[in-house]
Amino acid sequence: MGKLINGPQGQVIGLVGNNISYMLNKQNVTRIKSSRKIPYKDRSPLQQANCLKLTVVSSFLKDKLPLLKAGFAKKALGTTKNYHNIAMSYNKLNALKGVFPYFEIEYSKVTVSAGELPIPHSTTAIMADGGVEISWLFNNGDDGTCGNDQTIILLQLPDLEDSISIVYGVERRMKRQFIELPEDYLGARIECYLSFVSADRTLVSTSKYLGRLN
Repeated sequence: MGKLINGPQGQVIGLVGNNISYMLNKQNVTRIKSSRKIPYKDRSPLQQANCLKLTVVSSFLKDKLPLLKAGFAKKALGTTKNYHNIAMSYNKLNALKGVFPYFEIEYSKVTVSAGELPIPHSTTAIMADGGVEISWLFNNGDDGTCGNDQTIILLQLPDLEDSISIVYGVERRMKRQFIELPEDYLGARIECYLSFVSADRTLVSTSKYLGRLN
């Protein structure tokens, strides 16, 4: 049963007829109650392809929620979406390759944050003694950047079906960050991504793909 909050002119919360109303990102939204789910085998080819794309991207994103929240929360403000919805949309549209039913992640096109904060043009990721070293250029007074911006880093290890996320890492003024790896990760394929977030968490950069190691 639905409820009127704050009187007849207030928002509706709950089930009214075939509609469900609830608060999302401080907005009152309504959706139609889901009907019986159509079995996968009975769906159209386009519906099956869309389901498979969602499955592939969801599997990639599932262990990265704190990183995605830092990277996409700003984009979700003022919308009826959350940070995970935004991340799904970005990567489902841009970071898949192949044809149905053989979709897979195209790592060079993955996005793990989105925003207007500048990211250095000169960035590198290399294997160092015992881990990965990521470095970048920074000069005081660069337009739109601050020395206390912090790193957001993703190291994706596809062959090990694992990843390492760094959220709110070292400050931009440090110009480098070292990520120590377990010994059995050192020879594995690693896909590297870097972005920055402002100290007050109001600005974030669009992530930059730093390439593949190993």
